[in-house]
Amino acid sequence: MEKQEAVQYIKSLASQKVLTREEVLNAYDEESKGDMVLVKKLGIAEILYYIGGAIVFLGINILVWQNWSTLNFFTRVLVTLGASLAAYVVGLLFSRDKKLEGVGSAFYLISALVLPMGLYVIFDNMGLDMGSAMARSLISGICLGAFLLSYAAFRKNIFILFSILFGTWFFFSLTDFLTTVNPMFSWSFFEYRTLLIGLSYILIGYAFAKGERAAMSGFLYGFGILGLLGAAFSLGGYSPSQNSFWELIFPILVLGTLFASVNLKSKSFLTFGSLFLMIYILKITGEYFTSGLGWPFALVLAGLMLIGVGYLYVYLKKKYITT
Repeated sequence: MEKQEAVQYIKSLASQKVLTREEVLNAYDEESKGDMVLVKKLGIAEILYYIGGAIVFLGINILVWQNWSTLNFFTRVLVTLGASLAAYVVGLLFSRDKKLEGVGSAFYLISALVLPMGLYVIFDNMGLDMGSAMARSLISGICLGAFLLSYAAFRKNIFILFSILFGTWFFFSLTDFLTTVNPMFSWSFFEYRTLLIGLSYILIGYAFAKGERAAMSGFLYGFGILGLLGAAFSLGGYSPSQNSFWELIFPILVLGTLFASVNLKSKSFLTFGSLFLMIYILKITGEYFTSGLGWPFALVLAGLMLIGVGYLYVYLKKKYITT
């Protein structure tokens, strides 16, 4: 049926009082959210699938490292890279049936976890220093490319998740490799990278907030805001080596997080924003107010402020987030 014909048919049913506006909207919402419901509902069976996949990976890992000296190169590749490819193919076969897609995802998980082991075996045999940033960059880059191509070919959301995780690993490894020989990059460089990754996660989560990948937004928001606020808090330092700029910026970031939690209706933003605000209050109290006001009075002041933050958390959650 053509689009215009369908619209005219709906109009005719509405004019005859056969179909109401609410019924049309409900039907549209149910259809558009059908894929999202399948993603959001993670029951006991699905949890067991993923736990089983993780246990299989653990078994393969233990098998290889316990028998590393007795296994030859071909056997190591067969047990690791061969197992990864086999799990990938099995995942594709199961994913062809919607009812078995959860089982397929478990095999994708096995493939994603074992693939770096297989690449490790190959590069180790080639004589590459496996503790170097170069080796980590090669392994994470290959894994990232493999799952980006998988998503391009099969359009499955789980491949996006693996691509994001391997992309994060690749970013840290590559930047380590590029800056290893440069003494100007200190430990704070890791914190700035973590801040950038956290911001990237948040932006990706926002891009996924509407559509069939909306279920991934919660995961991305949670880890994104944790990385962003955690890195910013760490950059602030502690007396006498504190960084005044980040100490002044941090409360702005926290308040922005709480404000964003209302607009995004994100429990992750609200929870981590409130948690880091409490930590910041304790930190500032211990740094600047214990000597002038006295430790007992500073504790009373900090306690009252924490109570206020707790009330703010409950108020925002009930009024704007919990439905």
